[in-house]
Amino acid sequence: MRILLIRNYPSYMAVKNNTYNIQEIGLAKALVRRGYQCDVVFWTDKEMEDVEVEVDKEQIVTVYYRKAFSVLKNAVYIGCKRLFEEYDILQSSEYNQIGSWILSMKYRGKVVVYHGPYYCEFNRRYNLMCKFFDLFFLRTYIRNNTKFIAKSKLASDYLGSKGIKAENIEIIGVGIDVEMLSVSRLSQRAINDFMVRLDSDMSDIKLLYIGQIERRRDIVFLISVLNELVKKHISVHLYIIGSGKEEYVNLVKDKILEYDLLSKITWTTSMEQRYLSDVYEKTDFFILPTEYEIFGMVLLEAMYYKNVVLTTKNGGSDTLICNEKNGFVLEKSYPLVWANKILDVAKDRGRMEEIGRIAKSTIEENYLWDKLAHRFLKIYEEICVIDKM
Repeated sequence: MRILLIRNYPSYMAVKNNTYNIQEIGLAKALVRRGYQCDVVFWTDKEMEDVEVEVDKEQIVTVYYRKAFSVLKNAVYIGCKRLFEEYDILQSSEYNQIGSWILSMKYRGKVVVYHGPYYCEFNRRYNLMCKFFDLFFLRTYIRNNTKFIAKSKLASDYLGSKGIKAENIEIIGVGIDVEMLSVSRLSQRAINDFMVRLDSDMSDIKLLYIGQIERRRDIVFLISVLNELVKKHISVHLYIIGSGKEEYVNLVKDKILEYDLLSKITWTTSMEQRYLSDVYEKTDFFILPTEYEIFGMVLLEAMYYKNVVLTTKNGGSDTLICNEKNGFVLEKSYPLVWANKILDVAKDRGRMEEIGRIAKSTIEENYLWDKLAHRFLKIYEEICVIDKM
């Protein structure tokens, strides 16, 4: 069985010397390790090329960079008919992508759609796009009994609300490739002032946020949580890795100045993924007060490195977190509620370590790509069997 993973977004994914957890690459490597040919299609606006990614120095995943017609974050690949016909399974991304819809029509019987988004009032533009898509295109999926793999229960319920049959939806989730998180300790300690500050930090509580600095993630709320802890005279420090649009970044900076928290925050705009293991390991709590999250690779990573995660209900937390056991899912009501939860956990180091241990076990046992691969293969095999009937 030959499998092709197709990313339908017009965004360039650099795999040469890559250290980031690209979902398609992580899954492809896991499938190759199980003895299957699995390759990937990524969009490019540069020269088209084929790039080979080594798998355990023995096998390869071929990444086909191809041009596409793109509009409204949809990529429809041009001139790939012969390539697509070489594979038994075509895994596309997102139900509302025109590229997924076209593939489901042209290659009925060998397409599965890997879907993550779900309804959220915050996503007004996405919701409007889906209404348009449903009006003109949704019936094709239902008529063709197209198979879907959902990243979360929220995503599965969303597809079900569209009229897609439950038997055509399988919830699998998202994995991580821990190989992309590793680097020598020597390299980590030589990075920058950020790591120097973290290495020397004697604070009782170290908070961490990694991701875009944007309204959806509500960094202003995070700063307010820190302020509540400082008001209680707690020895605490917040580490931030991320950048964003100037307007919102300035809003966050203004809030930091308003609360006089400059000395309590260390902030860098970016850091290579492979250097992050040391950051996760040296911090205690990972805080993600997001309005909406399809899944959140940072949740997987933080839990893998035994951080105590505090977040809202979202695609990732709804799938990964058993509340109060391996992390915390909180209503985003008052910053003081979050601050008190952090204090409650921090005062009992035994409990804190137990939560971290269970969190790591959750990821190791269920959400590494190598652990998830067999579940994807089961769906692929079912599709191949149906296609031959």
